Amino acid sequence: MYKSKVNKSSNYEIILECIYRNPGISRKEISDITGITPATVTTTVSIMTKEGIISELGEVKGDNGNIGRSRIALDIFADYGYTIGVECTLNALSVCIANLHGNIIYSNIIPYTPEIELNITELIVENIQNCIEKLNFNNKKILGIGIALPGHIDKAGRNVVSSNEKWKNFDAQKIRKKFSLPVVFENNVRCMAVAEYLHKPQNTPSSFALFHIGKGMFCANVTEDGLYIGSTYGSGEIGHTIVVPDGKRCECGKDGCLQTVASDIALLESAKFIFESNTTSLLHIFAKSSNDIRFEHILSAYSLGDLAIRQLIKQTLKYICMSILNIAILMNPQKLFIHGNLFNNIDLQKDFLEMVYKQFDFTKNNYRLGTVEILPCGEMDGALGGASLAILKCVIHA
Repeated sequence: MYKSKVNKSSNYEIILECIYRNPGISRKEISDITGITPATVTTTVSIMTKEGIISELGEVKGDNGNIGRSRIALDIFADYGYTIGVECTLNALSVCIANLHGNIIYSNIIPYTPEIELNITELIVENIQNCIEKLNFNNKKILGIGIALPGHIDKAGRNVVSSNEKWKNFDAQKIRKKFSLPVVFENNVRCMAVAEYLHKPQNTPSSFALFHIGKGMFCANVTEDGLYIGSTYGSGEIGHTIVVPDGKRCECGKDGCLQTVASDIALLESAKFIFESNTTSLLHIFAKSSNDIRFEHILSAYSLGDLAIRQLIKQTLKYICMSILNIAILMNPQKLFIHGNLFNNIDLQKDFLEMVYKQFDFTKNNYRLGTVEILPCGEMDGALGGASLAILKCVIHA
């Protein structure tokens, strides 16, 4: 549930975010939660209703016995407007159009190639323009553009700050200049956290963490209904915490980082070694050579009981579990979401959660650690996160 914050700039913003976090809420309940006077809530809601950004759903259920005027449930009107979301990663360039409830009405995925890397700025512009043409053709209202990045935007608001040099051709300023619409940028995992916060309020408490495991690794933190950014580019970079002292050299320059042993790339490298050194591995069922191995082959071999793959993934899960426990103790989020293709495997999910809760039980319930939940991982999660970021920054806090 949304709780009122004093650092918002207007009653309009406070009330709009409160409705997002409490769909079906009444005017009186908004006043109770935010501390804004009933008269001001009524006036502001009237403005929102006339604008069309919120709608009345009818009387609050179970309210018939109350004395006085019936309470009317309020919600965001999904088709008041639309935002465009973009995500660029080492998997693909993904683009979507979403309504204000986070429902995707159009999407496009361009698989990653070296050409995308070289022309990333131009391709983003081109795909956004395609989205705008589709929306204009259907007389849809465009409210903003959100771009989810595999790193951070620099202080100048132009380039991606990342240990990976593949994004050196990205230029945020060029993208902004191409559009009259507001364009906002943020780390892709933080964007995913915004999507969870806005569109799944029943499942997201006021403080939670979202830990993404993919080709890279990152942990986004929402604290007291606000996205925590930090003052340095290191905030959230869980993949660059050291778990194996004197271990493998990471792209960041340190030795033994989590991402060198637990990322998708690390798993693929280890699986290729298993393929080449173990002729009985079940990986040989799926691939003719080590270069043919795909991530889904590893998960299939795990489910089929390949001993070497199960040992590899068990060790990987131990490292991830160690990091989750550290997050839970240091940050103490009410809920900790885990996100990544690795956890789309049902057998692996079960084994992992057993491992997690065994570790979390070390205090014998004297100190409560937050709930761990695995989120489904889809191809459009980052792009939807970008669209959600645009809702947060270009609609709620415009």
